[in-house]
Amino acid sequence: MSKILNQTNKPTLDQLITTLKKGKTFCLSGHQNPDADVIGSELALKHFIEKLGPDKKVSIINSGKPPKSLSYLPGFEFVQHADKVSGHFDVVVAMECSGAERMGNIIDLKTQATDVLNIDHHLHNPNFGTINFVEPTTSSTAELIFKIYTHNNTPLTKEVALCIYTGLVADTGWFRFGNTNEQTHMIASRLLAVGVPISDLSEKMYMSRSKASMKLLASLLQQMTYHFDDQVVVMKIPLSLMDEIQAESDDLEEVVNFGLMRDTVNASVLLKEKEASKVIKVSLRSKGNWDINQIARTFDGGGHRNASGATIFGNLDKAEELILGEMGKIFKSST
Repeated sequence: MSKILNQTNKPTLDQLITTLKKGKTFCLSGHQNPDADVIGSELALKHFIEKLGPDKKVSIINSGKPPKSLSYLPGFEFVQHADKVSGHFDVVVAMECSGAERMGNIIDLKTQATDVLNIDHHLHNPNFGTINFVEPTTSSTAELIFKIYTHNNTPLTKEVALCIYTGLVADTGWFRFGNTNEQTHMIASRLLAVGVPISDLSEKMYMSRSKASMKLLASLLQQMTYHFDDQVVVMKIPLSLMDEIQAESDDLEEVVNFGLMRDTVNASVLLKEKEASKVIKVSLRSKGNWDINQIARTFDGGGHRNASGATIFGNLDKAEELILGEMGKIFKSST
């Protein structure tokens, strides 16, 4: 375990834990439309803070509802969502946010927080916090939460281990993505030793799709289009399709990854028409060394090399045109 800590900024962890011990009111928040890494990390950190003393009041509030598929996580009922958070907090913890704006303007960090802890693993994080625990070589934010527990010698319970492991496997694609390394497996081993039910977990995360989700996936796979010698695939979801199938946002979980299953495909694009007029949510995934984060950043989005997202203002066809224009700069030169 010392090998894991040797790769961590110990002075930063000392500052972070001191701040958590000093504060009494906390707001934990992640990026808009929180995923498994955000929710798992928030719940694990909430438990950590509450163990520091009986006077701790910890709220978890995100911009966007948490996926129902994560309802098995201990403490899930404490995860709230709101357009705007009111009040002032001793400490606001921003988790898995490559920039403060990724929180969705849910809170004013300058006026509503005494201290801001920025816990993240994105490469281009601008260090917007009072304390910045940012490690781009780390697989997930959940892995950083594990390091907080280890640095403070706080025992891991089975419930906490489940939350951290969920974030870990989600952000590494069950150890398939390029952000997986030796340290990731060492931490996973420690979590499994605590008693994470890995078989049950995999079923709950990836083998419990709704009927609407299966119908949506079938429709998208049938209609998706191929580009640049079948290296790029595009799937488009108009609001009318969501209404026809009676699908919800939860039904989109992992859909974009199915585009990568074709042997020739190196990048998958999912374009979803949002309820707001002329707003398209863009999800991007890629294999190997194909960096689609640079494409997301072109549209003021962000993420990681193999998994990123953005928002484009316009209709589905215009969004497809813009995305393929950027994709062409990468894939035309390789054909």
